[in-house]
Amino acid sequence: MWRFRNIASPQGSWGWQSRGVSAIALTAILSLVIGQVALSQSGSKEKSANVRVDAKGRKFVNKIPYDVFFDDPLDLVRSNSSPVAPKSDAGASDPAPKTGSPPSVPANSGALAAITASGSLEWGKLIPLEELQGEVKAVRNSLTKSMSNQGSYNSNFQEIAIDGSELAALAGIMQSHPESVTWKDKAHFVREFAGQLSTSAAGLGKENFEKTRSAFQRLTSVLDGSIPPDAGEVPSAREFSEVASRKRLMKRIERAKNFLKQDVNSEAKFKSLSDQIRREASLITALGTVITTTGYDYTGEDEYQQHARTLIDGGREAFSASQEEAYDRFQEAVDKVNKSCTDCHASYGNG
Repeated sequence: MWRFRNIASPQGSWGWQSRGVSAIALTAILSLVIGQVALSQSGSKEKSANVRVDAKGRKFVNKIPYDVFFDDPLDLVRSNSSPVAPKSDAGASDPAPKTGSPPSVPANSGALAAITASGSLEWGKLIPLEELQGEVKAVRNSLTKSMSNQGSYNSNFQEIAIDGSELAALAGIMQSHPESVTWKDKAHFVREFAGQLSTSAAGLGKENFEKTRSAFQRLTSVLDGSIPPDAGEVPSAREFSEVASRKRLMKRIERAKNFLKQDVNSEAKFKSLSDQIRREASLITALGTVITTTGYDYTGEDEYQQHARTLIDGGREAFSASQEEAYDRFQEAVDKVNKSCTDCHASYGNG
């Protein structure tokens, strides 16, 4: 059935929501007129009109978005009710932000408002330095093996791309972390080259391998304490979204979630794998926070932020439960993480 969504700007001249029945009637009439134009050549809606579907799956009829019509426009007039715009498709490139804020999450603060000071995220409370350093070392070791030759690269390029985005995010976190590491003053170079590595690992072949290897060599040079001569100008600050793909960060979060849910499946393993549990739980918390920051799609939507908040809280609670050797609480925390992922993907897809 046809629908008509209000597509006027809230600041525009229509102001239809405040004009009662007359605005609703106008909406209904416009819906009927546009619908009749689209369907005038036949009794079939989709056969008579010029129907196309764009690359993101959105349907258009004679260049008019299919989802801008109400099911029964005259019913709106009869009922004297204000129309409610349907939710944007998960794949839309410019989603309409919702108004308001989720409980205890001030606007523009990301999902961790409860542990921020002066509007800045307190990364030391989100990921301890020990866990951050340990993960950077583990990612570097993984990349060293995967980048040893073109054959190894070809077998692992997708994981290499994930490693690059994760490392770029961790370097960005390190820039604002209260504690220090030997490469902290060069963290913006680590962030930049890790982001380049992630982007370069786009597929099979020599060209992609050579670009990725070049970025990896510059990256390891900085981690070892020296800035390569071909480093160029690197901005001191960037949005996480500019260097770390959310889709790839979510893949890393999924890996952490699966470890906590599938590998830690008994109290004995809960005790014996405590170090890795804390590492993976802290990564869920930190990377979950990264994907709430400005620049990523949907971060202006309350529902998205609330899903992220649940994810982050679950990561923190899993970390705390491991510290306190509370297996029952750990299981509850992992269930919370799993549910947040399921609910968020149901609303926003996998990207």
